[in-house]
Amino acid sequence: MTSARFKVEFFNGAARKEYLALDGSARAMVDKGIARLALRADEIGKPLAGKLAGCKELKLRASGIRIVFRLREGRVEVVQIIVIDQRDKGKVFTKASRRLERDSEDGSEGGRP
Repeated sequence: MTSARFKVEFFNGAARKEYLALDGSARAMVDKGIARLALRADEIGKPLAGKLAGCKELKLRASGIRIVFRLREGRVEVVQIIVIDQRDKGKVFTKASRRLERDSEDGSEGGRP
């Protein structure tokens, strides 16, 4: 078994709540996505642009869930999950953008999944 290359953490309490609110089958899919991030976060995910430049999107197609994440600046071994949400007309990207904007004002309250 391959060991994790990255530490995965939640960007803030809101991202953690989204994770905890998932039902069992959705959480199992997200857990698999998180495991992939722990191994290959620098290699997977679609790079995002605009206000989310520096972030990536991991699509969990079977469930329609998107995970927006980024490699934390200055510490390549840390991946922050910014949003976990259903694909719905860009809602996941709007939430991620707002959280990143607020972070520059408030600071984050991250934590491990």
